[in-house]
Amino acid sequence: MSAWRSGVQVRRTERGQTPIADFYCGRCGTHRRVTGRQKVTDYMRANPITDHLPNCQPTPTKQGATAA
Repeated sequence: MSAWRSGVQVRRTERGQTPIADFYCGRCGTHRRVTGRQKVTDYMRANPITDHLPNCQPTPTKQGATAA
């Protein structure tokens, strides 16, 4: 079983493959996926983490006995 870690992950960067960039915010749960070499390059130049922070609306977390 694998878990999602918050941040940006870029994979499939080998020659002949279609690159994929995934952004996941651990605070609010926002997920964005970008595919294609030029789109991934532009997305990474835009610095997705810094761009997301002003719009981030953290979701409340369950703690204690009420957490399932």
